[in-house]
Amino acid sequence: MKIKLILFFLLVFFNLYAQEEKTQIIKFNLSSIPFGAYGLSYEKVLGKRFSTNLSFNYRPKRLVPYVKTFEKLTNFADTQIKYVSLESLKKGETEVGLMSFSPEIRYYFGKKTAPIGTYISVFGKVNYFPTKVVGSLEIPYKSLNVVISMPIDTKVATYSGGLMLGKQFQIGKRFTLDWYIVGGHYGKITIDGQSEIDLAGYDEDFRLRLENKIIYTFQINTDYLGVNVDEKGVIIQNNQRLPYLNLRGFGFNFGYKF
Repeated sequence: MKIKLILFFLLVFFNLYAQEEKTQIIKFNLSSIPFGAYGLSYEKVLGKRFSTNLSFNYRPKRLVPYVKTFEKLTNFADTQIKYVSLESLKKGETEVGLMSFSPEIRYYFGKKTAPIGTYISVFGKVNYFPTKVVGSLEIPYKSLNVVISMPIDTKVATYSGGLMLGKQFQIGKRFTLDWYIVGGHYGKITIDGQSEIDLAGYDEDFRLRLENKIIYTFQINTDYLGVNVDEKGVIIQNNQRLPYLNLRGFGFNFGYKF
């Protein structure tokens, strides 16, 4: 349903702004290519100083590239996140996808006018990350140590707004290079995770100990995330929306102006 709504707003946006004969730019995100993602954006000049920009990025769910870098990022995230720890996850087996949607209003300042030159933008951003993370736990059961492998399918969504500084360069008559210099955005994050494991052969006491082991191993703050283990597996959900803070910048978009 969320994907359909995003596509609907994209179509409305393009239909409204394509009606006026003002400068427009279609841009392709160069910075997302090394990460296996695809990004498009559309900018429409509204006046001498203002324009509106809409960007859309997509990455199919697949293994994360640059695992060592990903480990460093998750290790840093562990020092910032207070409701869950990512340390025990198998980073090399993690799969991450992306779908993002970001409308913005830009103000160009300096000698040049929109859409060329330095700008500051106010933007909103919706990110959807379908993710598969893998972890394993060892639980004693009837004098045996049972190893439970948990591939957890998660749906992580963020809703935020912020400010960004950027600069767009003219290349020849028809082409541009849009540089996202630096920005930040703040909002909320929701997490919904599920691991389908057949636990019907184990008793209630084992499932309760598994639930406690998950909370302990991943250092889950149950004020924010709820964990439930039943015969069908594990469910992790928000007890409340979580704060989300992130940076945006150092992105490059190659455009065609018409």
